[in-house]
Amino acid sequence: MAKAKKKNFIAAYFSNFGLRQICDILMLIGAVMIIVGLCTTELVLTIGFGIYAVASALAIVRAVLILVSGINHRAPEYKNAIVNVCVMSVIFALSVFGFIWSLVA
Repeated sequence: MAKAKKKNFIAAYFSNFGLRQICDILMLIGAVMIIVGLCTTELVLTIGFGIYAVASALAIVRAVLILVSGINHRAPEYKNAIVNVCVMSVIFALSVFGFIWSLVA
């Protein structure tokens, strides 16, 4: 009996590439741009807030797709999706506020 070869965490993370990975990559890029934008120009800050708003909106869509998929309401994935919708809604509102604030200021 042959042993199954273990994948490293990067290969395991990207094995089923989809909306989750896109959201995570966009959030990472947006967070880096926000941090860099705080030290440099407001244009970089505005772009960072815009990217983060798009990423959090995609995360909300991903969680809503889980909620409407028809899984059991007692499943941990369902409860996790409810929490994700709440948290990502707050993050989305803050990133849109930051985007508008950096445009006006």
